[in-house]
Amino acid sequence: MQTKLKRLVRLAIAVPIALIFVLLVRVIRPLIVVRIGVMRSDRIGHFVLETELQQLEIERGIAGQPKRFFNIWYAPEPISNRVWKRVMRIWPNWFMVPVFRLNNLMPGSKAHQIPNTASTCLDVHNLIDGAPPHLSFTPREIELGNKTLSEMGLSEGDRFVCIIVRDAEYTKVAFPGKDMSYHDFRNCDIDDSVMGAEALADRGLFVIRMGSIVEKPMVSKNPKIIDYANSKFQSEFMDVFLGARCEFCVSDGLGYYAIPAAFRRPNAYVNFTPFHIFFSSRACDLGIAKTVSSLKTGKRLNLSQMGENGIAQFSHTSQYSDAGVSIDSNTPEEIRDLMLEMLDRIEGKWKPQSGDDELQTKFWRKYSEVIGEQRTICHGEIRAKYGAQFLRDNQEWIL
Repeated sequence: MQTKLKRLVRLAIAVPIALIFVLLVRVIRPLIVVRIGVMRSDRIGHFVLETELQQLEIERGIAGQPKRFFNIWYAPEPISNRVWKRVMRIWPNWFMVPVFRLNNLMPGSKAHQIPNTASTCLDVHNLIDGAPPHLSFTPREIELGNKTLSEMGLSEGDRFVCIIVRDAEYTKVAFPGKDMSYHDFRNCDIDDSVMGAEALADRGLFVIRMGSIVEKPMVSKNPKIIDYANSKFQSEFMDVFLGARCEFCVSDGLGYYAIPAAFRRPNAYVNFTPFHIFFSSRACDLGIAKTVSSLKTGKRLNLSQMGENGIAQFSHTSQYSDAGVSIDSNTPEEIRDLMLEMLDRIEGKWKPQSGDDELQTKFWRKYSEVIGEQRTICHGEIRAKYGAQFLRDNQEWIL
């Protein structure tokens, strides 16, 4: 009751001030255009990368903007991480919500809105590789991050890879009462990544399993594999620090990939879904996606068959079952091969085999064909690589 009363009092104070502000904004528009931006802050991926892309698009003038403007941002939902406050003008939610709503009730409201990104977290303009990151750490934060790494067992100069796997636990806790089963097809098993993690550890790297709320631990006897998600070291700050400092990040495309991308670290994707969204905009990225099989025959569908009935464009669990197909995870061996390929490429040890370039060209040409209209919606110039070993082993799948 007390909390509700506080909200009413705050609203009674905020609305008149907001109305004056909105009217003032209209008056000064000939001199400078005040614009309001709404941050997508309920998920870390959107909060980090969508915001980064929005900043890049503003700087490049992609969405069009006035000569003189003053941008103000607010986050209507709980902020996943507050790292943007030091580089953006983020005003209090209690004030900006009525400002935003009152602005939208008045004529000319669009002139005072910051345009959304071209395609949420998808870098359809290939901007990330050509610009430095907006986010950075203070000397004190670097000291804190390195101290925590030391407590985790890493020495100065030790290299590490982040790995994160999507399961149902996070959304179950973060969105209680909300049915998130429409994304169940994206879920994976952390056990399938242990073989690859141990292969990286054998090459001298630490592997840090990321996450805050996870279904089960990552189990390995190798001391270089750290289940950070279930440790006392997990924090919002270290989530960002580790993603910013890793050699690369292994993920299935869930939101955490945005942190390495925002700090210009490479991403290696395994079990990627939805297929048509496969993150293709960065030359340093590498990945493989889940595949699809017929429930009737048990046989894997090739790319042409995935193009039929729009299967390659599915983004809802029920679509697969309704079409009579299953979505199948990559094997532990396929995941290991992809991880090692990424490490070899980073270390300059990667040696392509005869025919690899042709397989890449053939795959991406077919991929662009079978995802249909999503080619222009979700992709700009395709720069990423598909897993070489997977393509060598599954040449009939590219048909």
